[in-house]
This record gives sequence, structure tokens and C-alpha cells, in this order.
Amino acid sequence: MAKPVMISVLECDNHIDPDRSKWGGYGPLVSKWLRSNDRLQELAQIRVWDVKNAMDYPEPGDYDVLIITGAPANPEGEEPWLVKLREYIEKEVETASHQKFVGFCFGHQILAMAYGLSVECNDSGYEFSATTIQLSDTGKRLFNQDSICLNEGHQFQVKDQDLGQLHNLGSTDHTRIQGLFLPKRLWSLQAHPEFDAEALGQILEFAKSKLSEEDYQNARARNTDNVEQQVALDSLVNFILE
Repeated sequence: MAKPVMISVLECDNHIDPDRSKWGGYGPLVSKWLRSNDRLQELAQIRVWDVKNAMDYPEPGDYDVLIITGAPANPEGEEPWLVKLREYIEKEVETASHQKFVGFCFGHQILAMAYGLSVECNDSGYEFSATTIQLSDTGKRLFNQDSICLNEGHQFQVKDQDLGQLHNLGSTDHTRIQGLFLPKRLWSLQAHPEFDAEALGQILEFAKSKLSEEDYQNARARNTDNVEQQVALDSLVNFILE
């Protein structure tokens, strides 16, 4: 029998499901998406950790894969939970020799910082809703296609800079670094591959006050079920199981 894969999901926010009545929270939404892949259903043992409110974390070595969720937060913020998150991730990236790291949106930015990269607030405002990402050569190999359409919901981003040992997965006009990859170590996306139209709609309503009416209506119009969640999940599962 194959060895179980221990996956720890660090839940960094729960605006998507405040009373946990819809999906059980953001972490469980991610878990459900992961388990929709047949290869993970039997192998994955998934535990969610509330790192924002409880500031609770897995012990080093208690996981094979660490997934950092999104959050409507400045990744450089000084709130106690953010400081602890950055310190924990930096230490794990530096000292955990066999574990793998995954990040979505805010989680992607936190991992970028752990690898010494800089983040910034985009002067162009928010990138929201279903968006086509033009993939790099590395992205094309990972997703087996030239572009991928995924939901976005961010204003902060990884700066366009020398990535060192890391590989950029793709770009949009708004955000040049749409994902980071390091074989057997790091897989992250600026997008939200875990979000379908319903989940994105929840986040869009939460962010409505931060958007112009034109941007809000545009995002609503593009919020469809045509995003390629399963393409992204297949790539992620390949990374997890390799």
C-alpha cells in the first residue's frame, strides 16, 4: 500500500465562509478541492491549521506538503499573526529538507518572501475574476498547455525581478509573476485555483467596497465556471506525488 501523504493547510483567513456553514471554512474548501482528484482521495491525509486566529502550526516534520491559503492581507504587515507566519515559513523553507511548499495568492507572496523575493502593491489596482494567464516554458510543461484561465483576487504581487533558482510560471498584463516553481520543492500561483465561480463570488462581494463600480461589474461579468481548476489541480497533484 502506498505511503499516505500528510498535507497541512495553513488557513490564513475565513472571509469566504465566516460562520463556516457553507464549506466548513476556507481550509476545508481547499481540502475538498484537493480530494476531488482521484489520486489524492485515498493517499492524502489533510489537516487544517488556523494560523490567523489560533496561530496554530504543525510541528516540523509532521507534514509532507504545506499549503498556504490566500488572505486579504498585506504580506509585509506587522500584525502578530503575520509576523509569526513569516517567521515560521522562513524557518521551514530553510530547514525542512524533504517537505514541499504550495501557496495560493497571499500564500504565493509569503513563499516568495521566504525565498528572498520582494512583494509590492500594484499601482494598477486589483486583478479580479476569471483571467487568462499566458504560461512560460516552465508553466507550459507543468500544465501541458499554452495558457490557463483561473480566478484572481489580489492587489499585492511579487515584484518583477531576478528570481534566482525559481521559475516564473506565467504572466498577465497586470502581474508579471503569476506563479513560482522549484522542482520537488515549490509550486505556487498568484491566482486562486481552489476557487470556483461561487467561491469567487463570495470574495468579490467582500471586496466590493475596494473596487470601482466599473471594475466590480466587470469582475462579476467574468465570474463564470469556465476556469480551469482541474488543469491546475492535476499539475499540483503531479508535484505533490512526484
